[in-house]
Amino acid sequence: MSCTFDDLSQAPTGDRDPVRIIAEQNQTRLQDLVPVRIGRMLQSPFAYYRGTAANMAADLAALPTTGIDVLSCGDAHISNFGFYASPGRSLVFDLNDFDEAGMAPWDWDVRRLMASIYLAALDIGANSDEAQGAVRAAAKWYRAWTHKLNGVSALERYYATLDVQQLETQLKGESRRRMDKVTDKAKRRTSAQALEKLVARDENGQMRIIDQPPLTRHTDYADPEGLRDIWESYLASTRADIHYLLSDFTLVDVVLRVVGVGSVGTRCFILLLTDRHGEPLFLQVKEARASVLETYGGIAQDQSTLGRIAHEVHGDGFRVVAGQRILQAQSDPFLGWVRGYAGEAGRQVPVDYYWRQFRDMKGSIDLSRLGLSELTQTAKVCAGMLARAHAQSPGAAQVADYLSGKGFPRAMAAWAKNYADVCLRDFETLREAADSGRLPAEHGI
Repeated sequence: MSCTFDDLSQAPTGDRDPVRIIAEQNQTRLQDLVPVRIGRMLQSPFAYYRGTAANMAADLAALPTTGIDVLSCGDAHISNFGFYASPGRSLVFDLNDFDEAGMAPWDWDVRRLMASIYLAALDIGANSDEAQGAVRAAAKWYRAWTHKLNGVSALERYYATLDVQQLETQLKGESRRRMDKVTDKAKRRTSAQALEKLVARDENGQMRIIDQPPLTRHTDYADPEGLRDIWESYLASTRADIHYLLSDFTLVDVVLRVVGVGSVGTRCFILLLTDRHGEPLFLQVKEARASVLETYGGIAQDQSTLGRIAHEVHGDGFRVVAGQRILQAQSDPFLGWVRGYAGEAGRQVPVDYYWRQFRDMKGSIDLSRLGLSELTQTAKVCAGMLARAHAQSPGAAQVADYLSGKGFPRAMAAWAKNYADVCLRDFETLREAADSGRLPAEHGI
């Protein structure tokens, strides 16, 4: 292989304007939310990193790569792993963000994860050597799981998963106690809890989601006829059993709701539905844009690789849903998509969306509260789950062969430090852009 491990440790050099890509993305986002996006990115270098998948795709496109493509997450930083409910109602841990999913060199995902581990370690007060130690441990875990999964059958790879009981066996002491708190909280995050926290009754006794501007608010994005069309399009994309189940539900209310860091300013809605007994179901409808792997990484995405029949109409909502179904061991049965709905007055460019459940036992680990040992254990588990996701692609066998050489953990530690240094400079550049008025920023939201 012409690309060596040392090649993978290289970071971008030369003139770069990280603000340019951020400003370019802002142009097609909801303008009143752009300052919120910038404010959230300025909370810390790690928060900045979470919001710059596009910047990293552009950087990686200019750096050496192995050229071995797999279906990739596209934004595999350490905070994009977490807990959620399987269809069988057990709590599992896996990748949980697929907005940028697509075909890309496997090492792009790995390098994004490793740099995030390094930055997360700095964020909790670790020094550079300690942060690199966490990265080396995670890289060894990714390599070990890649080799292990390459040695089993395709069906064994497909069924491999990590539920809470399995995870508990890998954690001890304070790590185990902290995880128990996270999972207990996740199990309580259901539609019933969301109803209690987010919904009130109006003067007519009708349930309405409470406005909390600017993060949660009602809009006139779609009229009743438009909502009906959207709903029918979503139903057509769902599995037969879910389509049938949803016939028992009625749409009650819709709000715009801001989520995350990198997604702030994209169109994201929460729908409240109730069944014949008044029991709630919350669905999230999120804008699906072209993957940064394509727009900034320069990798054209042939969606036929995602298993869709060629004559059917594709869209980025389908890309996200297909990526999630392939990369996750178990996925939300309510996943679906809508192709090309414009909606907003005066808007000419149609928007793709994907659908999923909202707060279905979802939970994340607060990295800022971890010690170095706990962060390292978390990083190893995330690296193992990333290896499991990559193992679903035919190219994974080549990845296993590539990782047979020595020096991969050392190279990833060097890469993580080198790229984190770039991100720290980029973070200061963004701060200067906000201070000078080049970009608007609203803090504390």
